Amino acid sequence: FSIIFSSSLALWQERLRNYDTQQQIMLEKVAAELAVLKLQVSPHFLFNTLNNIRWLARKKSENTEDAIIKLSQLLRYMLYQSESDKVPLAQELDYLQNYIELQKMRISGKNTAEFVFEGPIHLHTIEPLLFIPLVENAFKYGLHSIEESHILIKLFVDNRTLTFRTENRNFDHNFKEEDKTGIGLQNVKKRLALHYPEKHQLT
Repeated sequence: FSIIFSSSLALWQERLRNYDTQQQIMLEKVAAELAVLKLQVSPHFLFNTLNNIRWLARKKSENTEDAIIKLSQLLRYMLYQSESDKVPLAQELDYLQNYIELQKMRISGKNTAEFVFEGPIHLHTIEPLLFIPLVENAFKYGLHSIEESHILIKLFVDNRTLTFRTENRNFDHNFKEEDKTGIGLQNVKKRLALHYPEKHQLT
C-alpha cells in the first residue's frame, strides 16, 4: 500500500510540475506576442502621422509647427505611459483626442470629425493603444478631397461594458490594393483575443 501511495504521490507531483511548466510557457508566449503587437502599433501610427505632417508642410500650413508639437506629445505617451499593462481610460482618451486634433488640421471644410465620450471614464483602466488603429482607419478611408464626409468617434462606458464606435463613409476605392494592408485591424483583433478572451465583440 505504501509503495502504491508513494508512487501515486510522485506521479501527481510530476503532473503538477508539468502543468506549471506548460502554464509558464503559455504565459511567456502570450507576453511575447503582446510585445510584438505593441511594437507594430508604433511604426504604423508614426508612418501615417508623418505623412500628414508632410502634407501640411507642402501646403506651407501655419499648423505645421502645432502638428509637430502634438506628435511629440503622442510619442511621449506611447513611449512612457503605454509601458504598463493597463492605463487609466481618461489618459487613453486624451491620447485619442490629441491624435484626432492632429488629423483635423489637414481636413478641408467639407470634411468634419467629432469625438464624444460618456460615462464614468475616471473609474476604469484599459489596455493602451487599443483603439488607435480604428481611429486611423476612420480617417484613412472616411475622408474625400471633393465629397462631403463626416467621421464620428464615440465611446460609452458604464460599470460593466465599454462600447467604442467609429462611423464614416467608405472611400477605400481611392486606394491601391497594396495600400490596404489591414495591419491595424489585425492587431486589434489579436490584442482583444489575448487581453479580453470571450469578453469582447468586434463588428
